[in-house]
Amino acid sequence: MTFYNVVVPGSVSQGTEASPVSLVDIARGPNGNEQRKSKRSRRLRRFNIAKNIRNVNDVYAILSLFEVMNGPEHSFACKNLIDYKSGKPADTVTATDAVIGTGDGSNLAFQLKKQFKVTKVDNTVLAVDRTIYLPVPGTVLIAVNGVLKTEAVDYVVNYETGAITFVAGHAPGNGLAVTAGFEFNERVRFDTNDLSQVMEFFRTGSVPSIPLIEVI
Repeated sequence: MTFYNVVVPGSVSQGTEASPVSLVDIARGPNGNEQRKSKRSRRLRRFNIAKNIRNVNDVYAILSLFEVMNGPEHSFACKNLIDYKSGKPADTVTATDAVIGTGDGSNLAFQLKKQFKVTKVDNTVLAVDRTIYLPVPGTVLIAVNGVLKTEAVDYVVNYETGAITFVAGHAPGNGLAVTAGFEFNERVRFDTNDLSQVMEFFRTGSVPSIPLIEVI
């Protein structure tokens, strides 16, 4: 199986159903107390992108992708319009959206990630990191201690792993925060071995269900 960095056609991304899925075992005792144990630390997303497909060319675009990917064998990229930025989806990306590490004067390698945050009633913040693997070219901003850096001069980006590598001699200084802003895609595959298509009217068609699942 191979990952191909091609994106699901943008015209079918609107109307996408997206569901982050946790894997938590829950055991409830006779008195109602629960024991909960997570079997993985990362929530994997499930999608169904069939809702907005009405044009026969959109149906054909999905058919082409399904054929080239051989159904669920290979993975590809998908844009989740609810969660595709380092910050909130309606906000402008900035270089200080997400903390990706702290410099020590010698480390050159950092991994893109974003934080999901909630504020408790005592005003302390709970945060969970999500590793980002598919940043969108041309959207990545990196700052060290709030100072914007320049791609290809200060650092390089691997757009299929989300790895940030600072150029030798440009390592972030000891104790300095390394932050990032970016847009990103999800790495997914088809979660079905068959793809039903319906020709409804002239130049109008649909695909009843197009389930996708995030892969790492």
